[in-house]
Amino acid sequence: MTINEGTKYEQFDDLINRYRKLIRKLCWRHSSGSENQCDELVQDCYVSIWCHLPSMRPNAHLLQQTAWVVLQCRSVFSHRRRSAPPDWLPIDEHLADSLPAPDDAGRKELIEDYAADLSPEERRLLTLMMEGYGQKEIAEELGISIEAAKKKRQRLIKKIKKKNDNE
Repeated sequence: MTINEGTKYEQFDDLINRYRKLIRKLCWRHSSGSENQCDELVQDCYVSIWCHLPSMRPNAHLLQQTAWVVLQCRSVFSHRRRSAPPDWLPIDEHLADSLPAPDDAGRKELIEDYAADLSPEERRLLTLMMEGYGQKEIAEELGISIEAAKKKRQRLIKKIKKKNDNE
């Protein structure tokens, strides 16, 4: 571990210890009263603070640090608003027994129906998406830029949705 990494850990710990209550309060306001969502937001805020820690001004005053932490949290909230995650319910043993087993065969058949009219390139993209590849990985796999992979993905989803609406 280098001295810079040690300093980063200490700086992160100091920020989290100092602003833990503020971060929790901000996350609670944006969680609509959901304890699970609040916990996820807090974790996302911590990750954002860790990732962007080098961008904080060295020797920043307490007020500047507070503003920076609030900015990181608001950035998380803004990104979350654009792509809101589904509401997850904790599964207890009683609920788990009542859930049906996933029907992978039915899903695969439905996807194959949608993929029937796709070009080979679009099928390859769909296969990568179904295997859980991210945009960066898809771009590397297809030998295109990340932005091009993003656009191709959007177009493919739009095409499949349009087909679904027409049926």
